[in-house]
Amino acid sequence: MRKILLLAFLFGGIVWARSAEYEYVPLVRDGAEWGYSQQLFGKSYYHNLIQGDTLVNGEAYKKFYTFQSCEATAGENLAFVREDDKKVYITFNAALMPVESLYSTEYLIYDFGAGPGDTVTYFDWMLQQPVVSVIDKIDTVEVGASLRQRFWADDKVLWIEGLGVEEGDWLRPGCSTDVGGLDTQDRLVYMKAPDGTMEYETADAVNDPCYVSRVDEIDSDSWHVVRRGDWLEITFPEGLFDMAELLDLSGRVLWCDYLSGQSRVSLPVAAYPRGVYIVALSSAGKRVSRRVMF
Repeated sequence: MRKILLLAFLFGGIVWARSAEYEYVPLVRDGAEWGYSQQLFGKSYYHNLIQGDTLVNGEAYKKFYTFQSCEATAGENLAFVREDDKKVYITFNAALMPVESLYSTEYLIYDFGAGPGDTVTYFDWMLQQPVVSVIDKIDTVEVGASLRQRFWADDKVLWIEGLGVEEGDWLRPGCSTDVGGLDTQDRLVYMKAPDGTMEYETADAVNDPCYVSRVDEIDSDSWHVVRRGDWLEITFPEGLFDMAELLDLSGRVLWCDYLSGQSRVSLPVAAYPRGVYIVALSSAGKRVSRRVMF
């Protein structure tokens, strides 16, 4: 599984490998998920998810959710985001943010098209005012399977393409006590790509109860998962497994079937919303699983 290449943890930092080629990866991707830690009356974790299309004032957006549980609900659709020409824009959901200036206006929050020396103005939604930064330099780091550009301002990392921020919050890139008052020490602990692979994860990710780490897979020639209409067809060597399961990313079992020597099982998926799930096969002493998207 592709993941950020962590060569070592040195003095609390991350050393990045640099073997991949540069590729621009959009920040706004349907199905992408971010996990953060924060310090506010103790340590806790929360999540951001981009999922689903909508129209706002005739403009196409993706729905943006922020939530502390392991699954987003319609009542946690805080905002709507879109990306155009490497610029990321946001407008807020009037049902959750009944402040006219937030839901009636579109704001720029990332500009991945900026260059060294450029002045960028982006929106801080907590302060409800613009923040101005000058891009000091741009270098690259390896995230997932590609190099991404990293933007610096005031000798600190401001943004990373396709990832957002490591310190701060997706909605408040570059925020700090200098402009935001209370510092809740928000830190990115994982970022999951739309296909379910972990593009970024830190040692703290395992402390997030909603985090699902890498899954083991047996040889791809030994079992297969194929979408056939409203069904997932799972094939495997006869008699190798005793149970098949479908789980959500929190580990909750959505469907299961006991196997009795067969080599094939069909799993109904029409009733489930579009997203990333886990198919698991198990027997005494063996359990393998694989992320699937439908």
